[in-house]
Amino acid sequence: MPNRSSQLFHYVLRLNKEDSAFFYFQLEANEGLCFYSTLPYEPHTQYRDLDLKGDILLKKEIELLIENCSKKFHIDILINEIIPDQKSTI
Repeated sequence: MPNRSSQLFHYVLRLNKEDSAFFYFQLEANEGLCFYSTLPYEPHTQYRDLDLKGDILLKKEIELLIENCSKKFHIDILINEIIPDQKSTI
């Protein structure tokens, strides 16, 4: 696959519980931008931590999505790092 990098972006974002559904909708509307999941949380917690990983070549696009959504609601970026794509080393 020639357009594939050996690095991934990794974000952990914290959003209010009520805003997380809209953010997931945006991720689904931008299918293929990244893989994402909700990290475990305690019952009645009013926030959700979302784990996002994707090809480094798409980092600018995910940054734009986060920036645009943060204009509508608060998003805390807990982790913003570059990690190796373990599949590329196999």
